Amino acid sequence: MDTGGLRAFGADIKAASPVTRVRGVTRLRAAHTQVHDTRAVTALCIAALAAAGTSTIRGVYRLACGYGRLLPNLAALGADITTVAETCR
Repeated sequence: MDTGGLRAFGADIKAASPVTRVRGVTRLRAAHTQVHDTRAVTALCIAALAAAGTSTIRGVYRLACGYGRLLPNLAALGADITTVAETCR
């Protein structure tokens, strides 16, 4: 399990296969991250919305693989989301 992205937001996560421990924190902070997995980018989008400040997540184009309406749906709920075109690498 890749937990680096969530740790960048300040999440308290300890991963030791096959168990992952997640401990609640008082506040998440803005972060600049990059993801390589559709489910991970979804988790980081939610973390970014909960964090104080502006976050940058590279790899959001991966949402098109199964969660293509996530960003428009979050924006419809009031999320302030700006996207910049990326290319697959």
